[in-house]
Amino acid sequence: MNKIYFRVFLILAAAAAFAGCDGDGGKGSPCDSDFGQEALFRNVADELVIPGYAEFAGRAEALKAAAETFFQSPSTTTLDGLRSQFEMAYMQWQRVAQYEFGPAEEQMLRARFNNFPLNVAALEARLAAGDYSLDNPDAFDKGFPALDYLLYGLADSGAAIAAMLADPQQEAYRNYLMAILDDMAGRAGAVLEAWQQGGYREAFIANTGLAAGTSLSLLINNLNEHYEFIKRDKVGLPAGVLTLGFTNPDKVEAYYSGLSLALALEATLAAEQLYLGRNPSGADGPGLDDYLNAVGATKEGQSLDAAIRAQFAAAVSALEQIPGPLSAAVQDDNEAVVSAYNALTRQVVNIKTDMPSVLCVAITYVDNPSDSD
Repeated sequence: MNKIYFRVFLILAAAAAFAGCDGDGGKGSPCDSDFGQEALFRNVADELVIPGYAEFAGRAEALKAAAETFFQSPSTTTLDGLRSQFEMAYMQWQRVAQYEFGPAEEQMLRARFNNFPLNVAALEARLAAGDYSLDNPDAFDKGFPALDYLLYGLADSGAAIAAMLADPQQEAYRNYLMAILDDMAGRAGAVLEAWQQGGYREAFIANTGLAAGTSLSLLINNLNEHYEFIKRDKVGLPAGVLTLGFTNPDKVEAYYSGLSLALALEATLAAEQLYLGRNPSGADGPGLDDYLNAVGATKEGQSLDAAIRAQFAAAVSALEQIPGPLSAAVQDDNEAVVSAYNALTRQVVNIKTDMPSVLCVAITYVDNPSDSD
């Protein structure tokens, strides 16, 4: 989209949101709510974002250390240790991927770490040319998908993969794997430092209001954008929902390791926890749910919060009903996958239309053109 038209779109969208708020004329408008935004932002920063990035940065460093251990003493045992660290880091990534604003946006973490499906031909061409640069964030040849291929997809067995990665004649694989791990650990650490010591936490908490760019707008927009990514890319595209029923088993996340269902479920639970302001240990703090209840938001005779909670539960339950791995399920039990897609989709109107409307926040990101919802 032309940048000028995009800016005009953002301005008009924000104006429309505030015009809707002004229609009540005054005091009872949700736009005039005295809900404590700073308490909400402090809870999100201190209980979700910063601990999430701290855990992820630690996982990235542990993954790098496991790779170094494997290359020092290559075996199926050390490969298993490396794979275990990969899986834990990939799961933790699902917890922080939705915070693609501020420091994470500057680092372009989501594009650099998890563009899938992997373009194997592009990756192999890179290695043949001895090109280990990671300068293009939009390419589909790096991050977790590339690690998924290198650790699980190079051969049919762990022993064969370990032998390939340890083979001096296959040094390109080792060089690229370590380049990816160095990049991920460095960028994850930089984002964490910006939140902890760089002043972003304080700026985020103080950034109150309803306009585009305020912390409430950032949270609502990023929650929605990443939730639609879960629905569309993690589930819908593999299931063939957006390709006239033709399934795409090779387009799942983590195709080679078979982690796709676990990752989709973890990402959905993370979205729910952001909405609730609930940390992974279960401690409940101020969240978007409290904001909706403070302004008395309702839908079809019940609170909007109750509708959103119920639909999160339905989406989680539907994902849990899919037999794994997802790449096989879209072929063997695609009805269950489509059912999960539909359950995820039914939440979109709640959090993308109803919630922003009553909280007077404009949706400012541009939908993926392949998304029909």
